[in-house]
Amino acid sequence: MTVNVSSAVEAEAYAKKDLAARLAIPAGNIKVMECGEATWPDASLGMPEPGQMYAQMLTEGFIVVLEAAGKTYEYHFGSGTVKTRRTTR
Repeated sequence: MTVNVSSAVEAEAYAKKDLAARLAIPAGNIKVMECGEATWPDASLGMPEPGQMYAQMLTEGFIVVLEAAGKTYEYHFGSGTVKTRRTTR
């Protein structure tokens, strides 16, 4: 998915809005566990998919970790892209 954010604050706002919509809950029910700048080792943004090839270059971006309904969700941003997954942190 293409998403252009230029700050950790914008990344957090996008992630909270997206997760609230996905879970059909108020954004106020989502807790921010981590939010900040990140440098990913390649274009996979730290979330490589099996069988996929990724450009091997440092990719500047952001990480946002959210908690909702007892589950943790990670959002990784970089180069106009966002990837997300539920984690077991």
